Amino acid sequence: MTNLSFKKKCLMPTHRVCLRLKALREEKNVSLSELEIKTKINKLYLKALEECRFSDIPQSSLYKKNFIKKYAKALGEDPTCFVEQFVTEELTYATNEDVSPNLTYKRYYFSNIPNILRVSLFSFVVGALLLFLGFHIKNILTPPSLQVISPENGYISDSNFIDVNGKTDPEIQITINNELVKNDENGNFSQNINLLPGINTFVIEAKNKHGKITEEVRNVIYKSNGNSLSRK
Repeated sequence: MTNLSFKKKCLMPTHRVCLRLKALREEKNVSLSELEIKTKINKLYLKALEECRFSDIPQSSLYKKNFIKKYAKALGEDPTCFVEQFVTEELTYATNEDVSPNLTYKRYYFSNIPNILRVSLFSFVVGALLLFLGFHIKNILTPPSLQVISPENGYISDSNFIDVNGKTDPEIQITINNELVKNDENGNFSQNINLLPGINTFVIEAKNKHGKITEEVRNVIYKSNGNSLSRK
């Protein structure tokens, strides 16, 4: 007569092994304190097992499998399927996914940051980026500032030359009647211009590197000796 040995087939579980263990203990109406006495396993580790916090158990994988084995036996159950499920869920998966221990630790640490902190950090980065882009776009679209200090529009001069003074932004190109005028590092400029008898019109332009232009016009009247602007 041939002796046949049968291996118990473990069915596909519908819950994680940690949840099954806790449900089994509650079904047997056994407290954690009672289970601690039966298994001689610290209650903190038993609680960690039930809450799927396997990383909080400092022992090696061999000890963790032994904890599960003792847990199931203490409740009168065959531990085989529980241990196999633990290996499949927690050890095999972790080995395949966590190639780099250092990378795994960093990813796990970041995942424990409260959601509100992560959302706040993400919002801050996005806000800073939008602020930077907005400031850059504003610089591109906004024409440069231009202030013509002197002369005033309609100024009457009895001298045949006049100084045109003003201020603009740094690194801005200044022209007066399309003639380039030098300005200093602070944007100040001054140009001495000869006047012709009668009305002299000056078009002062400030142009930035993006091609945006600000324009001011000044009309200066030069009355030389013997020159009259009145109609006869």
